[in-house]
Amino acid sequence: MADLSNTIKGSYYMKTGEYSQAEVDFEEAVKKHPDSKSAQYYLGRFLLAQNKATEALSHFERAVVLDPGDADYHSWLGITYGELGDVNAEEKSYERALRLNGHHLQVRLYLGHGRLRKGNLRLAIEAYDAVLIEQPTNPAALYNRAFILDIQRKYSAAKMAWLKYLHWYPAGRFALQATDHLNALGDFSYENQFIGDRAITLAEIKFQQSRSSVSQSSYPPLRLIGAIVSNLPKGTLQVVVCVHNNKQLVKERAIENAKTGAMAFINTVHFSRLSEN
Repeated sequence: MADLSNTIKGSYYMKTGEYSQAEVDFEEAVKKHPDSKSAQYYLGRFLLAQNKATEALSHFERAVVLDPGDADYHSWLGITYGELGDVNAEEKSYERALRLNGHHLQVRLYLGHGRLRKGNLRLAIEAYDAVLIEQPTNPAALYNRAFILDIQRKYSAAKMAWLKYLHWYPAGRFALQATDHLNALGDFSYENQFIGDRAITLAEIKFQQSRSSVSQSSYPPLRLIGAIVSNLPKGTLQVVVCVHNNKQLVKERAIENAKTGAMAFINTVHFSRLSEN
């Protein structure tokens, strides 16, 4: 009954984020029931959530002793070792957890992170591949796998890996970084653009073959530009279009870009570099 009560209370505090109050409550629970595995575990979790890894360690170790068959206990013990910089103990904890539950995605993911920090690139990518078998769109596994391939100079595979990451996660800080890596490999399917003081990642704007009409796949990024422009107090939106030996098509595509993205703000658009080349 005590363990059930701890689980209910611990889940509540996890959802509310009241970590300091949770620490007080579970310290009391550990004093009353030092052999309660759940009390030790949750106290460790709430200490770790407050960046108190040194204090959390003994509680996770105690939880593992009380219930060595729980993969989660080994997992969080490993995370705590990682926070304290003991990468060897961290990896061993993850390996024990995986022997208990071979499909534990968090453990697989953190095992990859630990191996990457140690420079064991081959083993790290194996761990990330195992995560992606279970969860093909896991963002951390996709990003770090691409990063490793880049480090290994497997440029063709790295390019495909960066494209896969950006397909699923085309926005945010890591998208900006992934795009820089992709561009460094000579692929400009995505580019980072600056509109006002904001940096965004945009997929290549595509047109229907030999026509000025924008491909439907390009509507989302153009409309994103329009939404950003609509909130700018002032400024000029520059549209750069290049087509080989067809100046009229260049102009038509530039106008179509502006119409699709900027809509009512077409009058603020300045067409720069209407290039034929």
